[in-house]
Amino acid sequence: MELRIKRLLSQVFFFFIANLGALKLKTGFCYPFFYCHSCPAATSSCPIGAMEEGARNSDWKFLLYPFLILGAIGVVTGRAVCGWACPIGLLQRATGIVPRKLKKKYNILKKIGQHKIERYFRYIKYFDLIGLAIVIPIFISFMFTDICPVGFLVGTIPILGLNPGEYVPNEFFYVALVIFILFFVLIFLVERGWCRYFCPVGALLAPFNKISFLHVSVNKKECTHCDICSEVCPMGIDVPNMNRDPECILCGKCVNACPENVIKFRRI
Repeated sequence: MELRIKRLLSQVFFFFIANLGALKLKTGFCYPFFYCHSCPAATSSCPIGAMEEGARNSDWKFLLYPFLILGAIGVVTGRAVCGWACPIGLLQRATGIVPRKLKKKYNILKKIGQHKIERYFRYIKYFDLIGLAIVIPIFISFMFTDICPVGFLVGTIPILGLNPGEYVPNEFFYVALVIFILFFVLIFLVERGWCRYFCPVGALLAPFNKISFLHVSVNKKECTHCDICSEVCPMGIDVPNMNRDPECILCGKCVNACPENVIKFRRI
């Protein structure tokens, strides 16, 4: 079975599992990443929400719990969760077709996601994780999850649809709505734009790529630098020159695309 089909089946499976809560089925399975309100125990399963509550209430054990869970996953698979299991990754896999076509059609869009300054934008997700999800909740009640577009998509919109007369928006509703709209603009302009720039869970997992048991390896001695791998990479990575890049989501597209077969999944 082709790698892309295996990854699609994996993403669909996890998407199905994540939404069993909508059928009021308590599976006991809670996502170890950012998918608010989809789990029957969402208040404890969303790692970013847990961090925020731990920081706000000075409950350091509760704050460390998501780090330990995600850290354990990161040590084994690095950032593979983003490429193989995250439902928002599945959404961006679908929307990624659009920015690829736009880049081919319009010269002005060809450099979006590839400009030299673009790499600095990738640090925003670390600010989301450390600043908005940990530091700011300590001092004020505002939290990242108040404006998170993922929570708006999988939480606010379903609640509005199911209980239109009972839903009472909080003070951040319209800010969250604007950010939600910008979220969709982003992922239709930049492939994997949310993963690249804003996802705090991606920021937490990214450093583990450097030490994870599973990783993508390039045989640089045999690489011809045709750059086909970089062209297909949804994260805009310079694949031939990467060394366990924190942005790699282990999707395997470069592995499939390499004509010299010098890019492979490796296990330590």
